[in-house]
Amino acid sequence: MYVRLKNEYELEYPPKNKGTVINYNLNEELLLNDGFKPLLTVEKPNNDRFYEIKYEESENNIQEVINYLESEEEYANRKNEEIIQSQIDLINIQINELDLKRIRAVCEPSIKDETTGQTWLEYYNAQILDLRSQIQTLQERMN
Repeated sequence: MYVRLKNEYELEYPPKNKGTVINYNLNEELLLNDGFKPLLTVEKPNNDRFYEIKYEESENNIQEVINYLESEEEYANRKNEEIIQSQIDLINIQINELDLKRIRAVCEPSIKDETTGQTWLEYYNAQILDLRSQIQTLQERMN
């Protein structure tokens, strides 16, 4: 594929036809004479690290260049925060499920453990406190 460099982020592609020339974009000799150069592409990263494609022009071609927008450390930190946030989201789902059980425990009070006298409501409240403590620990790891 032949292109011309507009700026470091933008390319100009040749038209399919030009004047009386059909398939102008396939005629290597005419393209070279008009300043178009072969585009050398690079394999795109297969991770989700933020990057942009820039172009550099040499005498014989135009080369794609990967320009990472974050350092390895920033990328690792972002990935770690995403993992922690997904753990927090899962814990919040568990809290919501326990909240439904607490509503029922308020409406239908009963003893969960006869030996300790613990009610279902107290049991669910203790579980929720534990989950909220886990969320706080995870949030501290993010900061």
